[in-house]
Amino acid sequence: MHKKEISSFKDFIDELETLEMMGYEINLFRGQSDNAPLLPNICRKFPTNDSTTTERKMLEDFKRRSSFLIKQNFTTDWEWLVYAQHFGLKTRRLDWTSNPLIALWFACQNPHKLEHDSYLYLFSCDSDMRIDINKKTSPFDIRSTKILKPMLNNERIVAQHGWFTAHAYSNNFKRFVTLENNIKTKNHLTEIRIQSSLKKELLRTLTTFGVNNRTVFPDANGLSSHLNWKYLEDRY
Repeated sequence: MHKKEISSFKDFIDELETLEMMGYEINLFRGQSDNAPLLPNICRKFPTNDSTTTERKMLEDFKRRSSFLIKQNFTTDWEWLVYAQHFGLKTRRLDWTSNPLIALWFACQNPHKLEHDSYLYLFSCDSDMRIDINKKTSPFDIRSTKILKPMLNNERIVAQHGWFTAHAYSNNFKRFVTLENNIKTKNHLTEIRIQSSLKKELLRTLTTFGVNNRTVFPDANGLSSHLNWKYLEDRY
């Protein structure tokens, strides 16, 4: 994994221009408020645990219990997982976005971690890493990390330009392998460190580009969070 650091918003834009010149078909971005491993939340705490059986049961239970809560008709488990994850279910998919400004916002926005450095990850590859859900009808059947361009089945995924990496438990290594240690993905990753002293300024710049709580979370909660930030920023 390549490592870099920015000292301004312009530095970030310059990095994006460099990325465009590399010619990859797919460029994805992920912002994190800390330097946590690039693993989905289902396995981040216990990566050596094969959670496949438990995940299947969780998804089946979600389907059964949510019949009165969901109006959409989903035809595949991929669609169900996309929907369930955006409402809090832990899955083997890691969130990414095709919009670098949204990733930068996610890296900086946590008001409880403004005094800590944040990190933004770039994952660049070609379309041969995209999963064909017509051939892999179950998320639990994949044998290696793949990229999923999801169905647009909820407002958040549309607003956040959401993509995912879909992860598999490795029988060879007896664990879920982090992207930064995965031999197939680590050379396609770039980590950009964002100094804590830049974060408030970056958030103000991003809101002028229309990226804030209100637009990333297009509901009443997102609007409330945006207004808290707009009027009470100096109290964070």
